[in-house]
Amino acid sequence: MRPLSKTIIALIISSLMLFPERASAVLIDALDTTRQWKVEAIEFSGNNTFSADELSEVMSTKTRPWYRVWEDRPPFDPITFQNDLEKLQRFYESKGYYGTTITYDLDADDPQSRITARITIQETPPVLISEIDVEVSGDRSTEAALPKELPVKRGAIFRETEYQQGEQVLRTFFLEHGYAHVKTERKAEVNVDERRASIRYSVEPGPITVFGTTEVKGTETVDPEIIKRELTYHAGETYSQSKISESRDKLLALDLFGSVRIAPAETQGTPTVVPMEIEIAEKSHREIRLGVGWGTEDHFRTQLEWRHFNWLGDGRRLSITGRYSSIAIRGAIDLVQPHFLTPSTRGALNWSYDQETEETYLRNVGRFAPRLEQQFSRALTGFVLYRFEYDKLNKIDSATVDALGAIRRKGFLSGPSVGMVWNTTDNPLNPKKGEIVTFGFDYAGWGGDFNFYKMTAEGKKYIDIGWQTIFASRLKLGLADSIGSDENLPLFERFYSGGEKSVRGYVRRHLGPRSSIGDPLGGLSLVEGSLELRRPIWKELSGAVFVDFGQVSKRAFDLPFADVQFSRGFGVNYTTPIGPLSLYVGFPVHPPHGDRSWQINFSIGTFF
Repeated sequence: MRPLSKTIIALIISSLMLFPERASAVLIDALDTTRQWKVEAIEFSGNNTFSADELSEVMSTKTRPWYRVWEDRPPFDPITFQNDLEKLQRFYESKGYYGTTITYDLDADDPQSRITARITIQETPPVLISEIDVEVSGDRSTEAALPKELPVKRGAIFRETEYQQGEQVLRTFFLEHGYAHVKTERKAEVNVDERRASIRYSVEPGPITVFGTTEVKGTETVDPEIIKRELTYHAGETYSQSKISESRDKLLALDLFGSVRIAPAETQGTPTVVPMEIEIAEKSHREIRLGVGWGTEDHFRTQLEWRHFNWLGDGRRLSITGRYSSIAIRGAIDLVQPHFLTPSTRGALNWSYDQETEETYLRNVGRFAPRLEQQFSRALTGFVLYRFEYDKLNKIDSATVDALGAIRRKGFLSGPSVGMVWNTTDNPLNPKKGEIVTFGFDYAGWGGDFNFYKMTAEGKKYIDIGWQTIFASRLKLGLADSIGSDENLPLFERFYSGGEKSVRGYVRRHLGPRSSIGDPLGGLSLVEGSLELRRPIWKELSGAVFVDFGQVSKRAFDLPFADVQFSRGFGVNYTTPIGPLSLYVGFPVHPPHGDRSWQINFSIGTFF
């Protein structure tokens, strides 16, 4: 070895002696329990089946989130960490990976009193389901009507969640088909050496039953008849668990009760006529709600609402609302009468005064609108209303008049509107599957100063395409025209496109015809649509990429498919109890003259 090489090695050794190792690998028993240790990091290795995030969720020992640099690191508790190792072992077993071993090392940084936990996982092959047996005692004919599919399947991994759900599916099936006294049991035999499991479900259906009389308990100020009229089952009908669940949902929707329990009353034996018992806890019938928010289009917004859920009895609702934003100011009184004419019909009266501030006009409108709503099924609703209002338009630029011709600036609007809504989505705030189809038709001309018709139809679809990704799509079409003179179709009833709840990437209403000074003119035909992919990023945070398109035509019955304009972009959503907080950035392919080549939209709640 050359003398120079020996010198370099000597210098390296000397440097290592001057800077001793700061951390050392220890076990829990070797830690100095008199010191307050902090969690520096938790690292996993060998976990091929489950991600580090999934395993971290199982543990009570946590690291400090990377973005909370101002907070102190969490304390390291040896007992809690030991329990976490047992939780991880149990987690793997519950997912079908029996025999998985979990070991650890703790790197203790003495000067900083910090612990880095390194967890090593040696995964084993999963246990597979080799046999599934369902035994039904009593009437053997019921076996032929069993559910065609269970959460567990032969050849699949034996997971405890699906195993437990299998019993619940069988129980629910019999409860739905009249067997109110059904009893179920489950048993699983796991052979770890052979990596297989056999499952057995036992069902005792009991006799087929019907609903009996219903007793209501817990009422103080609410008439029990209000409760009974919401029930979707009747005495003498075949017992059905879904009708009980639907009845409970309808009672909670009245907003009169804090809790509702509907169940068979306690009886001796297994009677074929099942008496029912409803136990409710009333809550205050009045409430005041104050909401504030901010959006890129309406800026600061606030709403104050007073509501009474049993005004003068009979479940009648009365609300008084005040709302303010830079776009709209509103005051309204709404009265809703449930069970109007028929049990599935609601009657409503609306008195309101609104002021709308748009680029093209300033609108003031006083309105009276009676309305009937019909619930045809859980998915299908319809409505018919009559609009009687006085509208006044101000701040209309001469360029708008030159482009459109005569514009009626004030007058009475009188006429009916009808609509239908089909909704099968799983979540009203953030749907992941199902569809929404809406149709509306407006007509004016019964004694007012305006005479026109307007039709809109929109379809929305949500599909889970796997990998936690949701494909959302929508298509909206609109047709309108005046009857007689062009001024019979008011400026505020024309179609406009572009903006936060329309085609993102465009300024509000800037997609479509505009005047010589850039004010939106609207049109008589509309096409809009969106394609979007949504996927979770981290906990409540999710991301999305989208393509929006749309166009407005100044001609009636001229859906402008050949002239649609596109916008693409991305966004993030943060889930909250009141709906997702959304931040989207859109880039129009051909930005309108004078507008930016990108737009930011922020809102609470999903766009579609």
